[in-house]
Amino acid sequence: MFERNRVLRMLETKQLPLGIQCFTGNPALIEVIGSTGFDFIMLDAEHSGSNPRNIEDLVRTSVLAGLAAYVRVPDPRVPTDIRRALEAGAEGVFLPEIHSVADIDAAAEAAFFPPKGDRGICPSVRAADYNFATFVEYTESNNREVQLVPMIENPDGVAIIDDICAHPDVHMVIFGQGDLAFSLGEGTAMVGGQKTSDAYRRVLASAKQHGVAVVGGPVLTPTAADCRQALEDGVTVFCLGLDWCEDTVNALADGVAGSTEWSRPPVPASGFPAPSPTTR
Repeated sequence: MFERNRVLRMLETKQLPLGIQCFTGNPALIEVIGSTGFDFIMLDAEHSGSNPRNIEDLVRTSVLAGLAAYVRVPDPRVPTDIRRALEAGAEGVFLPEIHSVADIDAAAEAAFFPPKGDRGICPSVRAADYNFATFVEYTESNNREVQLVPMIENPDGVAIIDDICAHPDVHMVIFGQGDLAFSLGEGTAMVGGQKTSDAYRRVLASAKQHGVAVVGGPVLTPTAADCRQALEDGVTVFCLGLDWCEDTVNALADGVAGSTEWSRPPVPASGFPAPSPTTR
């Protein structure tokens, strides 16, 4: 009755899951994402205005669009944030700013039912199909399938990456190159910075040693070559950013340039870096 975790199922069959972050809370956009071939969506509740009520509606839309829904919670140390995301029907939660194994333990206590965790029961939630008769089955599925995904985006997380990857409830980690680069004093260089690049290698090595999947990929300039390089590096769950608006404006400007009496206004400067040779 309760389905397997889609991302884990894909990894087991050597399929690369593809996801994208979503900050807008727009159901139509989620439907577009589902129709264009993505496998999962990260619904943001850390940096956006999303709240528990609309997160539930967005999870519902994601499922109808064929997407596995994950929620980036505001704070992994707040049990209510974890519980409400999972009761809405999310298949997992992204845990921002992990500084210690205790942060993961706290999230696990809130995410899993006894005896694995300490989450309180309530059959009257969407994830349980509002069904008391099958609630035990739901709790067993939850404890088996729900994923806690630590975000490695600060020096503390990098320093204890072996302990994080060895945690029994961790099967995926995210390499948060943006936050990490900034916290290491490398600005928005991402993995173009030496310290961040070294951390990337360290995270990949630890994840490989412990059989943990790494969520990553070229988030700003997702070219075919960079995606292939990320795969060769060891990334197996891709969470990419695609700027359709900017690409469309550039395509039109390039397409009509010098060909007719019509013209386009100057293209605004890009907010994203141009593709460059990989530094990995």
